[in-house]
Amino acid sequence: MARPKLSNNPRFAASDRVPPEAAFVGFRGASAYRRFDPCDERSDLYTGDLTPVQNGPFGNPKWLKSDGSRTFPKSEQSKPRLIPFPTQSCGHKQRQAKANHSSFPSRVLLLLPPPGGPIPWPDWPPSAPTAPTSSRHAAAVVTAGGGRRPGFYAGTDAALCDDLLQEVFRLLPPAAAPAVSLVSRRWLSLLRASTSSLTLRLPASAPGAAATVAAALAVLLTHYPFLSALTVVSAAATPAACDGDALLVTVAAAPAAARLSALRLLSDSAVSPASLLAACPALSGLTSLHLTAVRPLSFRWLELLPRLKSFALVNSAASVDCAGSSSDDADGGEDGAARTLPLERLSLCGIRSGDRGLGWLWRRCGSLKWLQLRACDGTGDGPASLTFASCLAGLLALELRACRAVADRVLLLAADHCHKLASLLVYDGCSREALHRFIQQRAAGLHTLDLRLPLDLHNDHLLAIGAEPDHGGLDPTHNLAALRLQSCVLITGDGLRSLARTAAGVGIEELALVSCDVVEREPGLLTFLTQSMRRLRRLDLSYNETLNDKVIGAMLSSCRNLIDIRLRGCRGLTGGSLISLLRHCGQSLEILDISRCPSIAVGNVELFAQRTTRLNRLIIEESVISEELKAIAQKKGMKIGSLLPCEGPF
Repeated sequence: MARPKLSNNPRFAASDRVPPEAAFVGFRGASAYRRFDPCDERSDLYTGDLTPVQNGPFGNPKWLKSDGSRTFPKSEQSKPRLIPFPTQSCGHKQRQAKANHSSFPSRVLLLLPPPGGPIPWPDWPPSAPTAPTSSRHAAAVVTAGGGRRPGFYAGTDAALCDDLLQEVFRLLPPAAAPAVSLVSRRWLSLLRASTSSLTLRLPASAPGAAATVAAALAVLLTHYPFLSALTVVSAAATPAACDGDALLVTVAAAPAAARLSALRLLSDSAVSPASLLAACPALSGLTSLHLTAVRPLSFRWLELLPRLKSFALVNSAASVDCAGSSSDDADGGEDGAARTLPLERLSLCGIRSGDRGLGWLWRRCGSLKWLQLRACDGTGDGPASLTFASCLAGLLALELRACRAVADRVLLLAADHCHKLASLLVYDGCSREALHRFIQQRAAGLHTLDLRLPLDLHNDHLLAIGAEPDHGGLDPTHNLAALRLQSCVLITGDGLRSLARTAAGVGIEELALVSCDVVEREPGLLTFLTQSMRRLRRLDLSYNETLNDKVIGAMLSSCRNLIDIRLRGCRGLTGGSLISLLRHCGQSLEILDISRCPSIAVGNVELFAQRTTRLNRLIIEESVISEELKAIAQKKGMKIGSLLPCEGPF
């Protein structure tokens, strides 16, 4: 229906200002009230037998026909029109009418009848409820006594369909879920149906209560039929209190099992291969799986997950007893017809050299692109096993965390087989010789090098990183863009300066010197590095406690392109560092971390946040965030708060 024009409304008409006949067709709210008023009427234009009625339904004198109906004046006989009446007041009588009839709707839709056709005067209150025509129409309708009429919609809830509410719930932050669930049973049901990611922490229970915990979990999962990501964390006091097999079978029997794409089952007890073989057909849609432990160690069930791209296994000390035999031992020999698994990311923790069954996995990981070993003292199947090298050919990223016993062997194999490796991370353990050989062979192709080796990294490693590779007479190419060094106490300023002068050093875009003594020992080092590394965009100087404002100011004067700077734990910095940042990088900086810097006043932070132009992330403790800083962040669309556990440098 076309939108009515003001000229069609008799109150605004230029002819005679006579209001038309009207009938209620819908309500539009419950605020101000509008009724017919004598000042709108010109009775001399009406024809027919008219009788004055002092107490009409609208609280004002109305001119009706004797039979209770009313006709249009001749000048207003026209085709039907739908006109919303305005809500402004019309003098003393109008205000008096409001007081007498406060339960009438504020705005009504007026339907003009066909020319000459009388309509009966509508009864009030209406005799039968009508369904809402819009969300505004669905406002609560009350009787003259104030009670709610049976059959009427209670509010906008009834006018919103389930799909619309679920879409709204998906846009809400997780913190709003408890409040939404308390509105009504319908909202609770729709909230559960719209939940796609869920984390459950099972409470501690008495030993032998595994069946009770599994039954409660099964009932709870029936309310979430559309989950795509599920995390179950067991907080049981003993492994027997929460059986890993029972939890796995319960999840596999849930209504959302076929929809799950990510599952993290962090139970205190190990999962058996038999349970995995039984549950995997129901979980065939998984693309990511995280398990605490599998005992006895076996990986044959991975063949039943055709879409699995990421797998993490954590052999925690609480669930690992001893290195036992694996059901894969019978297939331990070389198998040329082995089918390749779709795995691209693999993380193993707590693997020992005597664990059996790893050879079966290594031979089938030809598509592996990311490998992480944590707290491992071997690669399984004995120290003489050569199957580990089968998964290294296509590897792009390798991480060795606290694997001193096996780090040398892995680095030497990676130097010989990882021709596509672009990222290497080594924390807490490797020999000087193995690392030097790897750098000589593979440093030219590395994009990211992350080292935390307090007693193993020396200046000769930095010189090897900057050395020009031999390409048979072709122009050497360097791909190193990120260099991250943590707690490296044996490197000196000369080593870093030598690296900065090379072609590899000039191309560095990300530099991290976290808790490095060399930064504190040589104040002019940072200025030299920023002058030499012209492409530097991200800088992390966290936990250098003696760093002061003067060093930061001198460094920033020659580095004006920073978009990300981390100064976490630099206790010697004050508001002067923020002034230097604002002067030199205020137009480019996007991320700033100044958490655990107690000498920086909140007023300096507010001034910096107000004047910077591109800052979108400010990392600072929640306890020092003022109301003014919150207002500035909200106005500029800036995120403020502490660093999340899943977030790291850069």
